Amino acid sequence: MTTYEADQKRKKATTLMTSEVGGAQPLTERLFMKEPSTMKHRHIPALGLAGCAVLFAGLTVASAQVYVAPAYVSPPYVADSGKDLGFYFNSGLGPSFMPDFQSSRFGFPVNLHMDTGVRLSLAPGYNFLATSRLTLGGEFETGVIYNRVSQVLDANSPISLQGDYYQVPMLANLVLKINPDSSVVPYIGIGGGGDCSFARIDKPGFRGCETHSDRIDPAVQGMCGVSFRLNARTEVSLGYKYLAAFPDEGKYIGTHSVMANFTMKF
Repeated sequence: MTTYEADQKRKKATTLMTSEVGGAQPLTERLFMKEPSTMKHRHIPALGLAGCAVLFAGLTVASAQVYVAPAYVSPPYVADSGKDLGFYFNSGLGPSFMPDFQSSRFGFPVNLHMDTGVRLSLAPGYNFLATSRLTLGGEFETGVIYNRVSQVLDANSPISLQGDYYQVPMLANLVLKINPDSSVVPYIGIGGGGDCSFARIDKPGFRGCETHSDRIDPAVQGMCGVSFRLNARTEVSLGYKYLAAFPDEGKYIGTHSVMANFTMKF
């Protein structure tokens, strides 16, 4: 083999080795090319954790924005005597009792015996003084009182008669309430004015007639009782009233009443 052929063979071998070495992929390049696939699998758990965190944060914000209406609780009554000032209206109803009495209003003396009746009372008023210890008000009271006359005994007649007895009091009252800031309030009152009365006697028989008498007499009244506050504007009470009318006969006619009352303040 000549020197030229040896050189050519050596160059060919060198070229073949260079191409093999150059065509071989370096280690760093092989690692670099495999990195995206490896990192792709490594990022999947991280992305899952991030998604869970975002979802949890969204649920937290959403739950914070939900409004739950609180249950209504009625506020307790707070006493304030200043609220007692002003107008009010009082109404009452209850039985009335009249003791037997003598009268000459029919032109002759008779003894009248009354059955238990009923009294209706209406009284607009105004409280003009209110402190923590008392409340003082004035009112105008009217209404109607009815009692059945079960017996009319005439000394000159053996016959017992019957009839009806009506009263319409017209009174100016002063009412004093003690310890008004409490839920239970005792009260007393006095009044004066007039009593319009209408009495009728029915005579027995098919052709029986009636005798009647209308008159207005001076009258005074006393009262007492206990009120129970329902709220700042309304209250109920249980009370006693005594009405005394003074006819021009030197005597008086008394009426006892036990009243259940309701008061509304304005």
